[in-house]
Amino acid sequence: MSDETAVSASGGRAQAQGLLLSDVRSGYGDLPILHSVSLEVAPAEIVAVIGPNGAGKSTLMKTLFGLLALRGGTMTFGEENLGETGPGARARLGMAYVPQEGSTFPELTVYDNLAVSLLHEPVRAQHRRISETLESFPALAELRRARAGTLSGGERQMLAIASAMISEPGFLALDEPTTGLAPSIVQARIADIVAVRERGTSVLWVIEESPMLCLPHVDRVYVLNSGVLGPSQPAEDMLDEELLQATFFGIEHHRE
Repeated sequence: MSDETAVSASGGRAQAQGLLLSDVRSGYGDLPILHSVSLEVAPAEIVAVIGPNGAGKSTLMKTLFGLLALRGGTMTFGEENLGETGPGARARLGMAYVPQEGSTFPELTVYDNLAVSLLHEPVRAQHRRISETLESFPALAELRRARAGTLSGGERQMLAIASAMISEPGFLALDEPTTGLAPSIVQARIADIVAVRERGTSVLWVIEESPMLCLPHVDRVYVLNSGVLGPSQPAEDMLDEELLQATFFGIEHHRE
């Protein structure tokens, strides 16, 4: 598993709380990437971030979870100032993160991947939580003895989401969880994400591919381009093929 993977370690269902970023700046070395980014996710809301390749979407996620240093601005989750906490502390607050790749242990079985997220729990509690999770993800139950490295891309994404959700976080961030998947598998992962929100968890979802399939299930959308985040807008306002094409190619689009 990549060291970019952060899962909730709150030890019980975390209460959904709001996320607020204000004038956030971040980057790599001397290269600034994010420029005064402000963003909000309300409790039990699904918010999407879209934009062209290289816009800074993954940088935003890594900064949010303490994998890149915050160079300016503030980030708060509920009453907590995230700028003063590390990745482990953010997980303990009830925040979970599924990065683009590297979020499963390929040599471990599906069951053991889920158990890794519960190492702080007594063994009996681990078995109970894993059983409950497999009930919520029945396709994984059929694969429980399979090694993660033998799963398809869609199955690995499902396992990554289940591993993040097993600790019952109040906030889940997903970095392009449907990229590279067939449309039928995309629909299955969308159903998983919607189910996460129905449990009361707030979701921040970076969407790179299949936006016309994903956005109908989102409350609000932010467009990130060249490290600059525009104001949020209702998801239904983005359901326009020409507008989305312009957004993902980073060009200006004028509506009639």
